[in-house]
Amino acid sequence: MTHSTGAAPPRDRFIDGLRGLALGGVLVVNSMSFPHVFSSPIGVVDPPDSSTALAVHAFCAAVFQAKSYPLLMFLVGYAWAMRVRRRRGTTIADVASTRRRQMLRQGMLGVLHGMFVYFGDILSWLALLGVMLIGAPRVRLRRLCARFRLWGAIWLLFGGATCLWLILGGEPLPGTGHWLTDARSWSDVFALQRIAYASFVFQVPWQVPMMLALGTLGVLAGRLRILERARLGARVWRLGVSVALPIGIVANALLALWVIRLQRESGGDLTPSDLSSQFAGPVLALGLVCLLAREWHAGRAQWLGAFVPLGRMTMSCYIAHTLTCMVLFAGPAGALAPRFGSVGLFGFGLAFWVCAVALAPVWQAQFGTGPLERWVRAGWGRPRAPSEPGAGPSPSRRNTIT
Repeated sequence: MTHSTGAAPPRDRFIDGLRGLALGGVLVVNSMSFPHVFSSPIGVVDPPDSSTALAVHAFCAAVFQAKSYPLLMFLVGYAWAMRVRRRRGTTIADVASTRRRQMLRQGMLGVLHGMFVYFGDILSWLALLGVMLIGAPRVRLRRLCARFRLWGAIWLLFGGATCLWLILGGEPLPGTGHWLTDARSWSDVFALQRIAYASFVFQVPWQVPMMLALGTLGVLAGRLRILERARLGARVWRLGVSVALPIGIVANALLALWVIRLQRESGGDLTPSDLSSQFAGPVLALGLVCLLAREWHAGRAQWLGAFVPLGRMTMSCYIAHTLTCMVLFAGPAGALAPRFGSVGLFGFGLAFWVCAVALAPVWQAQFGTGPLERWVRAGWGRPRAPSEPGAGPSPSRRNTIT
């Protein structure tokens, strides 16, 4: 859910295809959790005694949970480095000022979305990451690698200690869960969303190291053109396919089994598995990116092109999905969630994604891009004009994109 700055250079089809593919996981997981605030990211098993519902939750944990968000964070860094690199002859300041305006708009939209529509908003997180990475493309590669190692170590140490504490008997995160379907008025719905979003925001200290680690890794990969040139990326792809992908598959299969065990033993408290997914998920996501990059450049993954139009309007589709969930699953609007159950919610998210993939090319042919993407790209005021020779002090070599 990143967007171009100013007059954008040609977009990369592979990056857009990855973004459209990642959106599918977001829609499925959000559909599962939407009716139940203060719950696991994959929601609550409903009905609780259903083996099929439990199997669906385990499948979501293994395939979808904590895969899409890390991939989108990685793509924020990669796409930003790629856009800066393609704007030769301009300065970082020329594109950064527009970028800040866009991220401010996206962040404001995300906060409003989180407070009133869906507490698990991702737009504000990605906007925050976009702002924090603005200066990264001009940092020396060696220093950028050091930053990645630092944030990665903090992420692993802090998150690993939290997981170990919970596994050894620590108290779970606060919140017993509330059904939006129990809300009797829209004011009750909005109050629940605001409280849940405030709780979500308190997770920022734990999330920032992961965000910066993945975003910085994306900038590094974008600076080195790992996903664009087969000759440069072949070694990285081989490492990802042979190491990260098998480890990710095994780790997420074990995560699914753990979800089943926790559901049976603790009656639905999935906090330990939710936190553990933040480590297992990104490994599998990055391994899949390497596999898809290798196959794409070999001409064997052209099916990914079907997701390109959706990848260019992910923000609009994301908001449309949560608004649809609000209409269907909030109490005053009909309370269909209990009738759907876990299996129905999973099917709804999957069906919405399939329909979005099918309709995105039609929308793109008529309007070019999504309405929210167009609004965010507009920014505030007039974009800063590129620096011209002789117009004031010449930019330093450090700040010039060459």
